[in-house]
Amino acid sequence: MSLDTLRKQMAAFYDPLRGDSIEQNAAFMAQRDAIWGAMDAYAQANPDCLPALLKARLHEEIAGQFEPVIFPGSPFFFEMGVRAAENWGTPDQHTVASWMLIRRRDIHGGPEAQRRLKCATDTLSLWNCNDVFDSDHHCIGYTGLFETGIDGLLAAIARHEPGADAEGRAFLDAARRSARALLLIADRFARKAEAEMSAAADPESRGFLEMIARTARRVPARPPQTFYEGLAALLFLREALASLEGIGISVLGHLDRLLGPLYESDLRAGRITEAGARDLLARWMLFTDVRFHVDDNPWPETSTCIELGGCDASGRPVFNEVTRLTIETHEACGLLNPKLNCRYGSASPRAYLDLVGKTLSRGHNHFAFLNDDVLIPACVKAGKTQAEARLYVNGGCQETIVEGVEHSAGAYYYFNMVRVLDLCLQPFPLPADSDPALAALKPEPISDAPDFESFYARFMAEMAKTLRTGANWLAEGGRAWSRVNPCPMFSATINDCIQKGRDYTAGGARHNPAGMALVGLGTIVDSLHAIRALVFEERALTLSGLRAALAANWEGHEGLRARAIALPKYGHDNPEVNALAGRFAADLAAQARGLVNERGGPFQPSFFVYYAFVSMSGNVRATPDGRRNGELLSQGIAPGRIRPPEAITDILN
Repeated sequence: MSLDTLRKQMAAFYDPLRGDSIEQNAAFMAQRDAIWGAMDAYAQANPDCLPALLKARLHEEIAGQFEPVIFPGSPFFFEMGVRAAENWGTPDQHTVASWMLIRRRDIHGGPEAQRRLKCATDTLSLWNCNDVFDSDHHCIGYTGLFETGIDGLLAAIARHEPGADAEGRAFLDAARRSARALLLIADRFARKAEAEMSAAADPESRGFLEMIARTARRVPARPPQTFYEGLAALLFLREALASLEGIGISVLGHLDRLLGPLYESDLRAGRITEAGARDLLARWMLFTDVRFHVDDNPWPETSTCIELGGCDASGRPVFNEVTRLTIETHEACGLLNPKLNCRYGSASPRAYLDLVGKTLSRGHNHFAFLNDDVLIPACVKAGKTQAEARLYVNGGCQETIVEGVEHSAGAYYYFNMVRVLDLCLQPFPLPADSDPALAALKPEPISDAPDFESFYARFMAEMAKTLRTGANWLAEGGRAWSRVNPCPMFSATINDCIQKGRDYTAGGARHNPAGMALVGLGTIVDSLHAIRALVFEERALTLSGLRAALAANWEGHEGLRARAIALPKYGHDNPEVNALAGRFAADLAAQARGLVNERGGPFQPSFFVYYAFVSMSGNVRATPDGRRNGELLSQGIAPGRIRPPEAITDILN
């Protein structure tokens, strides 16, 4: 059966589940209402049920009521039909799994902290955070599951129960029940495949059904033993956990590291051919583009990535036939997704780099590139072991996640650094009825300073205050999350949740970082340099004169603006600006050090900005670098746009 036929089968199923029409989908809404109604009745009858056990009950309800969907042209089992087509698991789109979050947010979700965070967003435009906890950007502990299967998790739960405290016993009981619900889901796919065999339209479809019926009872209960079983396990685990937990799971696994040995074993045993492997990969990868209708979707975000290359836990480079087949099949099928996250480093084989480079040169540019020589040491510096760090992956927003030991929460809290400087330079009266907490948060105006060092110190003090306040409010609201949306099945795949008897939302993982995405590095460095040069070195104007020019949006001050624009900029490889950028980044890191997130771990600052550099720009007034009201802020670690560097080597240097 051709891929075009499979594409049509999938489109026929997913089109009625699109977000803009799903509420008119009677079957989906009836299923959701039935499951939610059963959960409402259970919660009312069991008001003292602990949150983790309530979530496990939701998993059991979903496992019992969902209707397995099997596509005749696919040998894979994964579609449960319980969330919108464009949903990769997040609770803010239509999904049956969001019942608990919706019902409990106002009861246990730190509403006061959420209110303050939203006020600071709406009134002061200092940051943007979608919630007090990152419900997106997750990676399952695939490596451990490929070693033990779900049966291994159940055995670990049994080993740790006797020594657990009351909270731990409740979590472990919930994890066991959730794991059994997951196995029931797989079994229901097997039964559905068996039931459809007699009506299969052709031998190939029947063969696919036989593969599903045989495999769904083996994996994920036990570790996969073949290349096909490995593909099936990865897709089933990602899709089923996203449908059960109501969290975005962005990573489909480190494909060549996990599947390379299985493929080689299959070849030696004569179980597979290269052509057969290519066909399996094509059918495995196809569903994302169809599900998210990327051909006509104005915002075709899929948050679906696979990792390739890099190294294994011992440091051996990963490059094998699965690497090659995956990249070549992705290109041959003209796919956009899943995103190919290609790790590389000084030890990467030349053949691997040539393969990726030649694919790019032919116009198939659907890669993200991650430098092992930078990211592995960075992960070690952040507290991971060398072996742990070598298994890092990157999620839908390219945030680094050390697989199996953490949820890094790297891309949900965006902090507008340039707005802090804006508020230090220009007045911004708050409404009379504003929350006193906002008045305390708002940066104090810097009316005068004897020299740049004094100005910089006062500015960085205001930066520290706003960073600290935002982090504390996030932590305050997020500490309740283990009572709002615990995730016992996901947590069971992450070390050391079973050992500690704690959900990952309660700090059960081995590592518990949270991200702090800092927006506008280039703009703020250029602005600080302009203040230093024009106000304190050249004495071209005073701080009050600069404030007047900014308040006028540089109108009537065109000559001064031209001087500001003509100054060396971040990215021009100017020694003074380079030093200022390094100093500012180091000072930010020092300010973030010691801030504690809701799970008891550190905040990790980054300059990742997604599209926040666009959305935040409109609320930032004119800046000393020559930028006018509302013009774009700099993006990530890139230079600003006012006077870009003339050579890319200036940026790299």
